[in-house]
Amino acid sequence: MKHHGDAGMNAATIDLINGPMSRRWRRLGAPRRRGVVTLVLDLFSSIWFGVVLLVLLFVYCSIGSAVPAVRELPGLELTEFEWFHWWPFNVLILLLAITLVTVTIRRIPLRVVNAGVWMIHTGIVIMLAGSYYYFGTKVEGDAPVIRRHVRIELPGLAEPQKLPALPGGAARLAAGQGVWGFEIQSTNSNWPILSEDDKGKEAYAVNVLVTPPSGEQFIRQLLAGYPQYTEDILPGKGRAVKTTGKKLADENLRLSLELEPQETFHVMKSWALFIRKVGEREWTERPMPGMPRYHDRIGSRDQVFFDPHFPVDIRPMDLNVPPGDAPDALSEMSVHVTGFLRYAQMQQRWRDGGPALNPVLRITAQSAHADEQAYELVALDPVRRKVESGAVQFLWLNSAAEAESLSKQSQATLRVAVPDADVAFDLPLTQETVVGREGSFTPIEKSAFSYRVLHVMDDLAMPGGRRPISVAMVEIQTPEARFTRMVADEAEATRDIHGDADPHNPMARKAEQVDRRIQMTYHPRTAPVTFAAYPGGLYLAVNTPQTRMLGREVKVGESVEVIPGLSLRVDTLLQNGVLEEKPFVVPPRSRDRGVEENLSMIRLEVGSGSTVQTRWLRFNQYALPSEAYAYAGRLTYVPERFRLNDGTQVEVLFSRRRVRFRHPVAMEDFHLDTHVGGYTGSTSTIRNYVSRLRFLKDNQWTDPRPTAVNHPTEFGGYWFFQAMWDRPTPENPNGGMNYTGLGVGNRKGVYVQLAGCCLAVAGMLFAFYVKPLIKRRRKDLAAAKLSAAERDREPALQSARLIGESP
Repeated sequence: MKHHGDAGMNAATIDLINGPMSRRWRRLGAPRRRGVVTLVLDLFSSIWFGVVLLVLLFVYCSIGSAVPAVRELPGLELTEFEWFHWWPFNVLILLLAITLVTVTIRRIPLRVVNAGVWMIHTGIVIMLAGSYYYFGTKVEGDAPVIRRHVRIELPGLAEPQKLPALPGGAARLAAGQGVWGFEIQSTNSNWPILSEDDKGKEAYAVNVLVTPPSGEQFIRQLLAGYPQYTEDILPGKGRAVKTTGKKLADENLRLSLELEPQETFHVMKSWALFIRKVGEREWTERPMPGMPRYHDRIGSRDQVFFDPHFPVDIRPMDLNVPPGDAPDALSEMSVHVTGFLRYAQMQQRWRDGGPALNPVLRITAQSAHADEQAYELVALDPVRRKVESGAVQFLWLNSAAEAESLSKQSQATLRVAVPDADVAFDLPLTQETVVGREGSFTPIEKSAFSYRVLHVMDDLAMPGGRRPISVAMVEIQTPEARFTRMVADEAEATRDIHGDADPHNPMARKAEQVDRRIQMTYHPRTAPVTFAAYPGGLYLAVNTPQTRMLGREVKVGESVEVIPGLSLRVDTLLQNGVLEEKPFVVPPRSRDRGVEENLSMIRLEVGSGSTVQTRWLRFNQYALPSEAYAYAGRLTYVPERFRLNDGTQVEVLFSRRRVRFRHPVAMEDFHLDTHVGGYTGSTSTIRNYVSRLRFLKDNQWTDPRPTAVNHPTEFGGYWFFQAMWDRPTPENPNGGMNYTGLGVGNRKGVYVQLAGCCLAVAGMLFAFYVKPLIKRRRKDLAAAKLSAAERDREPALQSARLIGESP
């Protein structure tokens, strides 16, 4: 028996080892070979891998939103939108979705009790897919929508023309045998109608100043929606109907107010070039992928002006900008961007080394009671040689010796001398002594001569780059004749002029030798402060009307007190000044972040063979059709022109990419919702502003749709909301409101995201509320079954006890 028992035990042991124990041993102690697919599935089934992905996503999102300096690094230059659509973000989202799907299938059995987790994970995956679709198709931008344009129809005009109804907009049109001029003089958003049929109503009014080829100007008043009330106003005479008996001064001219459809919007945070031949209306667009956005790129510091305390880093660039889908006027030329400035303004500055004499002086006024004020004076420029209403002037002299001959008083004087009579005196030229041709002659004592001063002319431009001269026209009566003397501040330019021609054009009359019996010298009015430069030096003279108060040489960098409390410092003196125009890079400390890209510039090179033209192009928020749309500086329009080898002129404009609407949009009217008392010129009196928009569908305008602040409207796959508006001024509360700025964007994938969110929320509700009920009910059922089984077993147990207790 023992032998058989041992044999049986050994057999059982062997069966156990070869059975479950063998399998467990292989699983725990003897590793088996696993395939690549299994390893990948195990990785994506790991909870820790999912946690790592979530942490990486959190860090990535935090950096993109809270630390923009990272995504704005020179190697990245990404906007926030681009950051959340960049490939690392997309990869993390994709890995998270795969992990959720794998974990759900492999680790969570598909049972009713686990339905909540399945719903949550499925909802998150749907949200991820919807977000990827949303950001992958998202387009945001804005567009100005002008309220009306003036339609112009004239006999002889090939086709009707239009002029945007923006104050200051103008156009000149050739029609028939002449040229007509049109200018939007003013607009009024709340013009009261006084006609009995519509009395009490208000309309949008536009006043157009019309300049016909011949005849008087007139103003045509147009009312939007009420063409029957169109009438003309004659300046200084009132309504035309009261003067001529007709409402219109020229009935052949037809002007009307029409809707101004906007067919495109400009994409936010994008770049594009727009090109067209001069004279054309439509722009051709060239996208500019690869453009920098936040950091300056220049090849040399000589290309710009900059603050010496904030030097610009040299980082060259050369970006080829090929034609877009459609050919343009520069298709045969090479177009490259060789510079980019994030925040700059065009400035003009003088430098020395020009080919011709052109003295330039820079000075700074210093006072204890006011901020420093810098001035630039150009000696040979009649306008720029003086500043502060002529109080300070700058002259150029041939030598230092001429400085002593400068006038020692600031008042203009005429030196008169008759040598034979031993008479000499200085005549101050004032309103009393300059009498003109209507005045009487003044006799010169002890002589037979008399005179009268006709007028004075200062700073007359001279040909050949010579410095300007000043003259006093004096009519002289001698015993033999009467003539006019042109007395110049340069003795060699003084002439006696005979004849009765216009004295305002003395150069056109016959000039003869000066009558030496009477001598005159003109000293024009001089500025109280005069800087006179000459080769190798600079002289400063400070005069009162009667005498010289200060006269001395000064040097560059020196400050001189001209009157108590006021000093002038000489900063720079250039002899051969050349005016340069270049961008000034505004230092970071002086930048306004709210300006965004509006002060950006690019350096554009257009070349053909060995000919290369370079221009700095300023950024335009919109690619406007013409200068007439550049309303009061609010809508910029600064294209640059390039001349091709064949003489063709091409306009190039730097702006943003455009997207065409499927349905053009127009503004019907604009409404301000104000507090009690109406608009007072203060923004605090405005509660809301509303644009009523129309959309062109099947060649028909829809009914107006209101778009208010925080209340967008949707049409044609785009949402429209208020982004800006033409604010009236406090001086003219009925003006403005000539255009509205609409924000535009699509929302593809939003409903997919919403469906995923709803499914995930439903799963959470199931997991937190339904699942505990199911588990509790199952537990109760199990307990009830166990109790029933125990009750069924109780009689059997009692019988067993009884049997066990019997002898």
